[in-house]
Amino acid sequence: MTKPDAPSPPLGPTFSKAEAELLRSEVFPSYLSGFGWMAVDRLDATEQASRVLAAGPLVTLLLDRLFERMPNASMSVFEPSAETARLRATDTRVKSSELLALPLPERDESFTHTLLCHPLSGARERLLLMAEAQRVLQRGGQFVFASPLRGSFPEIADMLRECALKHDRPKLNEDVELSGQGRPTPETLVQELERLGFVEVEVDVQLLSVPFSDGRRFAESTLFQAFVARQFSILSESVAEATESLEYVRGAVSKYWSDGQFDLTVNLGCATARKKS
Repeated sequence: MTKPDAPSPPLGPTFSKAEAELLRSEVFPSYLSGFGWMAVDRLDATEQASRVLAAGPLVTLLLDRLFERMPNASMSVFEPSAETARLRATDTRVKSSELLALPLPERDESFTHTLLCHPLSGARERLLLMAEAQRVLQRGGQFVFASPLRGSFPEIADMLRECALKHDRPKLNEDVELSGQGRPTPETLVQELERLGFVEVEVDVQLLSVPFSDGRRFAESTLFQAFVARQFSILSESVAEATESLEYVRGAVSKYWSDGQFDLTVNLGCATARKKS
């Protein structure tokens, strides 16, 4: 697992071609689209020529809906890997590329709108991304950010706490709490954005429930492997210990929900703000 002082890609890990296809076919329809549509629907609809920067896993798949709201816009899209950036066919209105490090390769105040959707990195990278989104945004421009909030994935946190108790690993229990605290609340998200200089900050919250026919289907899903497990980066554990912890979760979820539907609970937050004029 990544150590706390090690740099992380700002949007999260890269994906292979096969992983990118699974994200498109499985994870986007059931999970990521909830964040994406909520974010896009809060962007100002306009017929005027606009410049939009969008960043996050599979934001490429939001472009059709973005163009419905902004038919005369040009888009700069940043994905965590080249493979996810290739998921959309070539469009002269779109510049799509991977983002492996900050700062963003864009000039100050060059966009009318910036959008960040579900980065898979930690709290530090989230703040750096939001600061970059503020830097490249024009004065008076709109910023939209969608992400899981604190209290998301309680089923997984409970299984990790159970693992810590059964195997006498108090540090694991502490790390589960730290992982949860790394996600913002509506109040802390407002504070973060205001400290960055944004104004007119508002945060909407929706409860997202992602159903699976049973626990095993979830434990074996791309959503668990590629997204949910990474929300619980056990920072102080060795790779072996972290792998063991997540294997415990897979086994426990498969066992406890062997005969019934498993629902993953997510607090979906979407913040809107403006850069001072």
